Amino acid sequence: MSYNEKHNEANGEGNRDGDSHNNSWNMGVEGPTDDSAIREQRLVQMRNFLATLLLSQGTPMLVAGGEFGRTQGGNNNAYCQDNPVSWLDWDYAREPEAVGLLDFTRRLIALRRQHSILQRRSFFQGPLAPGSAEYDVEWLSPTARRSARRSGTTPSCAASACC
Repeated sequence: MSYNEKHNEANGEGNRDGDSHNNSWNMGVEGPTDDSAIREQRLVQMRNFLATLLLSQGTPMLVAGGEFGRTQGGNNNAYCQDNPVSWLDWDYAREPEAVGLLDFTRRLIALRRQHSILQRRSFFQGPLAPGSAEYDVEWLSPTARRSARRSGTTPSCAASACC
């Protein structure tokens, strides 16, 4: 939420390493900002992504520090860094915004634990019973019509315009 562009200068590769397509939006300011409106927008987006991750099916994979808004200063390829770029900033973790985000994350984890529907232990099968018209998962077309695909295979993008 803070960087549109990669900032891998510290890696010694002339910023050529790491993916240049970050799928990110910095709300109009690259990196840290004192603008309270932008900071609040970024926090809303962080909560949105945390909720999407923790309330989705499957095993949530949260990078260390994501629960309190950790950033690597825009470095999206910090595996080779043994410095503040890759370290967890525990001082930042005590800042009010980080504490609020951590609390939100804890509540999402508690919600996930309370509801078995969010703790699926097996893959979707399709029909709930042989010959049943009820399914635990169904493919829908982009127009929300039932698709003939119920096998659990991924439809091709050309066939369903899903991409």
